[in-house]
Amino acid sequence: MSTAETLHRLQLLDTAIDVIRRRVFEIDQHAKGTPALAHTREEAARAEAELTAAQVALDSIETEERTIDAKIEAEDKRLYAGTIRDPKELVEVQTEVQELRRRRVGMDDVQMAALERVEDARNDVVRCRASLQQGEVNFVSDVAAGRAERKQLIAKLTGQAEQRTALVSGLPKTALDLYQSIRTKKQNGVAVAEIRNGACAGCGESVSSSAAQQAHTGNGTALCSNCGRLLYSE
Repeated sequence: MSTAETLHRLQLLDTAIDVIRRRVFEIDQHAKGTPALAHTREEAARAEAELTAAQVALDSIETEERTIDAKIEAEDKRLYAGTIRDPKELVEVQTEVQELRRRRVGMDDVQMAALERVEDARNDVVRCRASLQQGEVNFVSDVAAGRAERKQLIAKLTGQAEQRTALVSGLPKTALDLYQSIRTKKQNGVAVAEIRNGACAGCGESVSSSAAQQAHTGNGTALCSNCGRLLYSE
């Protein structure tokens, strides 16, 4: 097997290894939690907080209503009991009772709005809890499936690592070093490009006949004049 062919096979193997490693990384990241699940949890927490706030507001209104009712009842007793002798005080008490009654009537609408807010918040909590429960179930299932897939991928990766060791052992050090150097500079990690229709498959640049011949025979290493990748031709 020529050096060029060995490098081409090494590239195919490294690309396959890269794909597996990326997938393993994705599985590991997914096991830590997903943005969708985090959002569902945030929505559930927001709904719970809204329900608490709505209930607190309703309790406050109801407390104020009871306070006003108690005040009206107490002042009415004073008025009907005839214990107030001072005409000025009598007028003041009557005025105060009238004002309390107006406030009390106005609070009925406020209480109704607060009750509706509590009911809406309670329904939202039920919905969010159901979504979160389903999301948690799906997440656990996905993580379990991911673990099973990861186990298979690691086994495959181990086999590919052994194949890589065998390929590398048959390469001259200078060729391997050049391959590794180019590979680290390329974003996709592709250091070897095939010649297709007279052009480098890596960048599309036309390949000279001498470079194409060298890539075909495998004698030495042919490089693309444009992207610098190692060239290979069957």
